[in-house]
Amino acid sequence: MSNPKFDDPGKFWDEKFDRPDYRYGRSPNAFVAQTLPELIDPGQTVLCVGDGEGRNGVWCAEQGFKTTSLEPSKVGTQKIAALAQQRGVELAIIHDRMTDQAVQPHSFDAVVLTFIHAPAQTRQQLHQACIRALRPGGVIVLEAFTPAQLTNNRPSGGPPTEALMFTPEMLRDDFADLTIETLTEEVVQLDEGPGHRGPADVVRLVARRGEG
Repeated sequence: MSNPKFDDPGKFWDEKFDRPDYRYGRSPNAFVAQTLPELIDPGQTVLCVGDGEGRNGVWCAEQGFKTTSLEPSKVGTQKIAALAQQRGVELAIIHDRMTDQAVQPHSFDAVVLTFIHAPAQTRQQLHQACIRALRPGGVIVLEAFTPAQLTNNRPSGGPPTEALMFTPEMLRDDFADLTIETLTEEVVQLDEGPGHRGPADVVRLVARRGEG
């Protein structure tokens, strides 16, 4: 069965982001903010995949990282550019899905993914593209909802079906070619605009590519 969110994610998210406020707020994801500065140095390169309205990408640019935001929604890319201008920072913005054609392999020191949920085949392809985008020694920083988000009837966001949720086992398989430094399930308090607010069941991952 076709699903517009995955068949045409740009159009789907255009409708979600076409609003005067920022659906997921203007502040970065808390896990990214607390983790990324300990993993890479200012001046190194960061790719924010599915950057939405730019909250992670703009924050990364503010930290002195050379940042690229990749987002399939045209409305999203416009809001990324507006937020960057408001904050007085520069970053590259790519209006596309995450593919090897959109992003050159071995070109980033870190790849950030927050709440990028997709069906199994699409998810695996996305994660493999993210691995290929890493330079030797580069890191993936990821946060996503687990099936417990549905089991516990959390009102804080996420996909409507368990098949789109992530488990630690899925991520361990998807990133088996990397060294997993962090892989935890946690209950956290989200405060990410009206789209993500309240207690949430999440999985958090940090995985590093080998130096070779």
